[in-house]
Formats: sequence, C-alpha cells, structure tokens
Amino acid sequence: MAMASIVPDVERSTLGALWDATRMRLLVALANERSVSAAARAIGVTQSTASEHVRVLEVAMGQPLIERLGRGSRLTDAGRVLALRAAEALAALAAGEEEIADLAGLQSGRVTLAASWAPGVYLLPETLGCFQEEFPSVDVDLEVASTVDVLQRLLAGSVQLAIVGDVPDDPRLAVQRFCEDEVLGVAKPGLLPVEDGAVAAEALSAATILASEVGSSTQALADEELRAAGVHPRTTWRLGPTEGVKRAAEAGLGFAFLSRFAVAAELAEGRLESFRIAGREPLRRHFLVVRLAGRELTPAEERFLATLWRCCSKSAAYAASCAVPP
Repeated sequence: MAMASIVPDVERSTLGALWDATRMRLLVALANERSVSAAARAIGVTQSTASEHVRVLEVAMGQPLIERLGRGSRLTDAGRVLALRAAEALAALAAGEEEIADLAGLQSGRVTLAASWAPGVYLLPETLGCFQEEFPSVDVDLEVASTVDVLQRLLAGSVQLAIVGDVPDDPRLAVQRFCEDEVLGVAKPGLLPVEDGAVAAEALSAATILASEVGSSTQALADEELRAAGVHPRTTWRLGPTEGVKRAAEAGLGFAFLSRFAVAAELAEGRLESFRIAGREPLRRHFLVVRLAGRELTPAEERFLATLWRCCSKSAAYAASCAVPP
C-alpha cells in the first residue's frame, strides 16, 4: 500500500488546508520587510523555504502575493489582505493561550504595544512600572515611533495595541480615547514677542520652525493650525523626535509645537515658554488607544489597559485629562 504524501496537493488545496503558523508569520513579516530574504530572516527560516511557502500560497490563491521591485519586493493587494488576516489569526491563537492561562490566574502572557513619541516617552513609563510590579510574569514589548509608523505596525500585525495622537478614519481600526492633550507653541524665553500668552502670526512667519519627523501626528496638527492662521515660517528645520526639537528650542534656534506633557519640565523650570497663535483657540486633541477592529483583547491586554487608566487617574501630572475608562 502506498503511503499518503504529507505534502498538500496545492492545486486542490483551500487556504484553510495551507494555513499554518509559519506561513502566517511569513506573511506578516513580508508586510514589514522589503524582501523575501529579510522576511525569512525575521522568522528564522531560509530564503528558499520562504520562497516555497509563497509559491504554495500563490498557486492555491491563483494570483501573485508579492511583486518584485528591483532588489526588493512588496505584497500585492491580495498579499496585504492575507497578511492582515494572518496577523489576526496569530493574535487569536495568542489570545487563546492567554485565556487558558488566565483560568489559573494571569501567570503569563505578552502585550505587544507601540506608541507615538509623546505618550510613549512621557506617559507610558509610569504605567509600565506599575504593570510589571503587579504582573511580573507578563512580558511587555514596546516600540516608540512616529504615529504613521506605529499604525503601520498595528495594521501589519507586528503589534496588537497602539497609543497615538491621531488616527485616520479607517474601518479596520477600533479607537478609544485615553487622555486629553494640548499642543503648545514653545520657544526660548524672549525669542518671540509673547503677549498674554499669544504670538502674532506675523512674528511666527519671520522665525524658524523646529519641526518633528515626518509622520508625527503632533507636527501634522501643528502644520494644519499654522496654515489656518496664515503662518508661513521663514525656514523649517526638521529635527526628528521630540527631544531633538526641544533641545533646539531651548538653544533659541526657533519655535516648535509639542505636547504639553513633553515640555512640562522645561516650562516649569523656565527653560521654555509656551504660547498659542494670536486669535486662535488652544490646540487640543486626545491620545487614543487603538487596536484592530473586531479583535478581542487578551487577558494580559485587558489588565494592561486597566493599569493604564489606574495610573493615569492617580498621576497629578495628567489626572484631570484622563478619560473615563470603559
């Protein structure tokens, strides 16, 4: 009697028959990397193995999943659909493991989180300390990047939660308000003619703006406000993350717009002064907790968000801005 082959008949296989964890992880990696070889390294397989997995899936789907671009590659529309579903499937499996572990108490688990610069640097450290003290066996992976990069990671499935200052209208995302913020104009004391906490548009147009990196939601909000107020800065210096912008502002090189949490210490110590644009209302927004729509929180994520709100409500620095927890 001939033995049955363990290799699937690709021509007649459905996606379900081919949907194993390695292929799912490869699809997610392909969404984040610029080549098949880089994606293969990311999940710990050889390039030939990764290419074979892609070939099997493409034959089953009847269409290409990646397109070659010179020395690199990217997912096709079909590939992006599968990558998103793969990320959701892997998240569901992880949630199942945590739910089973939670039956005996939260003794293990993992929270994969990305945050934009302002909440990631100035709000989350206290929460992380509280959470690790209460749940030392739960691992927290944190990435801090621009809002655009954070949301790309979330949609690609490389993180499961995001905390950012702005979210596009996207049905794939579920959004929840966390904390109110105000984006303040800041400069070295005496650099700008500040009157009653405001600076005229003409004075700002004659100065240099110290801008955050491309993809920053704070900078995008500030740029929109400047356009609305008719401000056209003489020059723009794009300095990257918040800390570089603050240092340049303290040195008197120009003005910037930053989260009030990011400049709280500098304002209190008199190293910076804040202002709004004359004739304009305060520039307010909310920090937001974001996840993929339709994905249930794992037990570890539920505990983490509960800790986030609890630490928020106890912190004198931002208790008054904390949204009511769900």
